[in-house]
Amino acid sequence: MVEVEEMNAADCTKLLNRVGYGHLGLVRERHPYVVPIHYACDDPNIYIYTTEGKKTDIIELNPEVCLQVEEVIDEKHWQSVIAAGTAVKLTEEVESEQAMKFILAGNPRLTPALSTL
Repeated sequence: MVEVEEMNAADCTKLLNRVGYGHLGLVRERHPYVVPIHYACDDPNIYIYTTEGKKTDIIELNPEVCLQVEEVIDEKHWQSVIAAGTAVKLTEEVESEQAMKFILAGNPRLTPALSTL
């Protein structure tokens, strides 16, 4: 049996800074929606970049979100962090530019994804 130990806040922040991608959980009309996403952590804030679409539509209706991040070495050596909070769309140009610089510093090859049907 694997023994699971709770991580302290500092270890959670280290994992969030190290990994840079995870799963964003949203809820629309009591229906969960989870998507993979890249992010940048600047404790206590977590920045995500997304194009307009289903995620942003859901966040407009319900800004409560959850980010799950894991680092798995093998079945006995893994760590996971779940961070819950309220999503805030950055609308001020200065704020948006600073956030984007921060996101690109952590994910220099980040490019917007386009959904096709």
